Amino acid sequence: MILAGSSRLTLVPRTLAIFHAPSEGLATATRFESTVPHEWALLSLTGEAVDQSFPSLANDLRHGIGQLKPWSDREELFYQDIKDPPVPTDGLKHWYLAKSLEILSLHQHRNAAQAPLFCNTIKHKSHRYVQEALMRIRARYSEPLDLHELAEEIGCAPHYLSRLVKKNTGKTLSLHLRAIRIERAQQILASQKKNITETAYDVGYQSISHFSKAFGQETGLTPSEFLKNS
Repeated sequence: MILAGSSRLTLVPRTLAIFHAPSEGLATATRFESTVPHEWALLSLTGEAVDQSFPSLANDLRHGIGQLKPWSDREELFYQDIKDPPVPTDGLKHWYLAKSLEILSLHQHRNAAQAPLFCNTIKHKSHRYVQEALMRIRARYSEPLDLHELAEEIGCAPHYLSRLVKKNTGKTLSLHLRAIRIERAQQILASQKKNITETAYDVGYQSISHFSKAFGQETGLTPSEFLKNS
């Protein structure tokens, strides 16, 4: 949340907004508690700079103050442009000014009919988080599940990711990992290339008893019974 004078603006991930600071400047900025670092960019321009460089935009800005919008595909590229400018130090001033005016122009004049509804954008992001989480645990199913590390890689809070996966799939991340491991274990056992102990270790279980219990919960069979039926 950004506060200046009597104004306040609350930002959420992958959004942007225009904020007018009073003459005394920015008062304070706060953030919600999270284990995931927040990354944000604040582009500051004087009214004179906007008037001189883009006078037609200056009039339109008054109508967009405080309006929160999701990033468009083009606007999403700006963070890297600002974070890692491809110009030497003596060119930074002009680079930042040009980028600031460019993003202001896109922000103000984007066709509303083409802009996704904010709630749909959030739903899309949520779906992406879930799909990416499942893809990552499938890629490294033999490793222990570290929710905090997984959430940090995806870019959201651990408790939020856990809740999203359960809400969207009906299963927790731990249950997804168990299903993926046992699915792979069935493939290994069916190939008859490895025994039960070797298979358990291959799919991430350090205890044969834990492996057998998980196998039974997923298939209704013990690993030995599965082998007999294969």
